[in-house]
Amino acid sequence: MNSRRPSQYARVYYFVVILLALSCGTLRIPGTKKNRQMVRGGLIGMTTKDYSDHLASLRSAFLSTPEIRVLGNLAANRYLKDLTDEIIAKNEIFFKNIRGAKDTIINIEAPLHFSLPKGELFISRGLIQKYLKHESMLVGILAYELVRTENLLYPKHLIIPVGYLPLERMLGLSRLTLDEKMETHKWAHYLTVRSGYGGEYYLSWLQTQNRNTADFILQVGDVNLINREESLFKAFLIKNYTDNEVVGKKNSSKQFYTFINSIRDQSL
Repeated sequence: MNSRRPSQYARVYYFVVILLALSCGTLRIPGTKKNRQMVRGGLIGMTTKDYSDHLASLRSAFLSTPEIRVLGNLAANRYLKDLTDEIIAKNEIFFKNIRGAKDTIINIEAPLHFSLPKGELFISRGLIQKYLKHESMLVGILAYELVRTENLLYPKHLIIPVGYLPLERMLGLSRLTLDEKMETHKWAHYLTVRSGYGGEYYLSWLQTQNRNTADFILQVGDVNLINREESLFKAFLIKNYTDNEVVGKKNSSKQFYTFINSIRDQSL
């Protein structure tokens, strides 16, 4: 007896044809609007927010790396938070995307600092212990990283999460070109002065790195780059110097010295 229902083989054939048709196009759920970010190849382009979220998520992978340890010091972290909050509060015109920062002290001997989007700032124990000679220098470093995290000044990399992210890789993801660094230095200097601290210590910070390139090789990457940075920044200061420039704090606060000593005592 003949049946009008498709045979089993026919049903399999139709199923395969449908799969092939779907594989050649872009599947869209009925009732949804077409994604305007679709690009050639059917891939969805990342928005600025997507990329910011992606980079910020690397914090967990970095801190999960076996050799990375966070230096737990509530008083020190509170002091750093007060400083970053002060920089942001006194430069509200500049900061539009972040309203605060999370400062993390990593227990590493090498002097270094870096950041991630959304106000994720990192500074090493080695930098605090050995090279922070004045509070204005610390403010300049924090201002530099705040400028980066505010303006998303990070090379574009997509990292496949594997559960950890070594320090060298993290620093490599953060390195800027000379032109990008100089623009960031200028803004950081401006924010430091606007926050009421000594702008001259920003140059001292660049000179400190230039004199100790062996220690700062992880931070700067290219030893020739920091020499150019110092030279160009001096030229910037000379060109923009005025007699009416605001004079910042000449002396560091008691909180600064308490901060430095607490880190030194904790590492003993």
